[in-house]
Amino acid sequence: MSERLGRAVEVASIVVIGCCILVFGWALLQNVARLRVPSSLVLLVLAVLQLVALRRNFAAGGPLARVRATRDLAFFGAACFALVEVLAAQRWAIGACISLVEFALILELLARLAPAPPPA
Repeated sequence: MSERLGRAVEVASIVVIGCCILVFGWALLQNVARLRVPSSLVLLVLAVLQLVALRRNFAAGGPLARVRATRDLAFFGAACFALVEVLAAQRWAIGACISLVEFALILELLARLAPAPPPA
């Protein structure tokens, strides 16, 4: 019972985060873009860490390895588009960043809601 409750709380949290990003993501990204140098450094570090996570999650294998790798790649792309917005102030990068974050969160939901594979 507690495992199902914990899983439901995780799913609800991801849904709330996705809704907040959908509604307020553009404002957050524009506020981050005001501090160009610190934001650029943080986004570069996040992008590198996401590539490391991509490699680690894909190497771990398992039935959901490709879904998790796609999620990690979407988060990496979102960090790259956020970096484009911070450095070059391109308006199209805001929408691209938000859509990739939303896509990655949907993949995370799918991975969490997928039934457990049968034991081998």
